[in-house]
Amino acid sequence: MFVTFIRTIIMYFFVIISLRMLGKRQIGELEPSELVVTIVISEVAALPIQDTSQPIISSLLAIALLLVLEMLLSFGAYKNFALRKIFFGTPSVFYEKGKINQKEMARQRFNLNDLMETVRNTGATSLAEVDYVIMETNGNVSVIPKPDFGPATPRDLKIVPASQNFISYVLIDNGHINDNNLRRLGFNREWLTKQLKSRKIPDASHIFCMTADRTGEIVIIKNDTHKERKKR
Repeated sequence: MFVTFIRTIIMYFFVIISLRMLGKRQIGELEPSELVVTIVISEVAALPIQDTSQPIISSLLAIALLLVLEMLLSFGAYKNFALRKIFFGTPSVFYEKGKINQKEMARQRFNLNDLMETVRNTGATSLAEVDYVIMETNGNVSVIPKPDFGPATPRDLKIVPASQNFISYVLIDNGHINDNNLRRLGFNREWLTKQLKSRKIPDASHIFCMTADRTGEIVIIKNDTHKERKKR
């Protein structure tokens, strides 16, 4: 029982690290090779947990080899278009400027109901409102609307935006200071301390969430646990 417990912990962290090294795609966005590697890794990882007679080092080496092969294939596809086409394929155009590519739809087993459902999911009501329907190499289907049916932008309306958009970063997460985000914004802990003192907040432990952007606009949500302690 203890051996199974230890093996489970080892395989859990090893598989998590391996999948993190593969990238940040969601399951529905994986390329075929990535999906295969993910499935095989899960199967290989389960073997030493289910059967304690199986040496765990064999599974670890197999997972490491799969990871190396996938990374080499990804790097090769990044450098070589022919290799990329063989292993990852190319996008399939199902609809282009009023014409339906029936041969490509048949090859991908993508029927007319699938096509119309995809179009409706974008808010369009008919093919007359779109220019392209394309299946990407990861299986997702992109719909590009006609200019007349696309969302209006400030440029279309000849409006000059009042200001730029700036991304807010989390500086304090449940009492913990994020030094990386502070540096990203050009701030430091001394600046952070001043901001808290100006708002009569003793320290970061009293903050559940604090965000800021490059303009210095700050949003602070206090930690409820401190309020509960005060009531007691």
